Amino acid sequence: MERILREVYDKIELPQFAEKLRDECYNSISKLCENAKKQAHKLDSLELQQSTSQYTSLCNKITDEIEQYLLDRNEKYIPYIQQLSEKATTQHNCSNCTGNCKLNHDVQLIELKASHTGIKNILYRLQMVTLPLYSETIYPDAYRILRNQMALIESNLTELYFLEENFLIPKIIEAQKIINAGS
Repeated sequence: MERILREVYDKIELPQFAEKLRDECYNSISKLCENAKKQAHKLDSLELQQSTSQYTSLCNKITDEIEQYLLDRNEKYIPYIQQLSEKATTQHNCSNCTGNCKLNHDVQLIELKASHTGIKNILYRLQMVTLPLYSETIYPDAYRILRNQMALIESNLTELYFLEENFLIPKIIEAQKIINAGS
């Protein structure tokens, strides 16, 4: 499977790959988080059991964190990738920069890798807050719907993590090498 993914994603240039991530992953996960929050709010308004309110609270907290990661990617990393790609296309050489290049290449990569540690933590927490399947006999359908939405978020976030770790970061490193950014 990984070989097939490599054949597809290795051919996509960095800016197009970043746009693909934004359009297909970031936006999708953002919408899933939005839907999960609405469902959690609906459950909170039903005022059921304390375990349900604890679960909805955890879901809201986790979706808030995920949305922050997505916001960072859209506001920080996508523009950086566009600027980096532009520099690589114009054959910019950062070793000749006179201080005008303020993209902080090393910092960008370090922060992106650090955010992956945060995503791994969120994925772990998502697994921990998911109740077992037998819970649907105890809790209402609205609760099962939220649980399923959180499982979808986990699945999509896992895919995003894989794509960024195995394709985006190496593409960024390659572009940084092309312009002698020193990563």
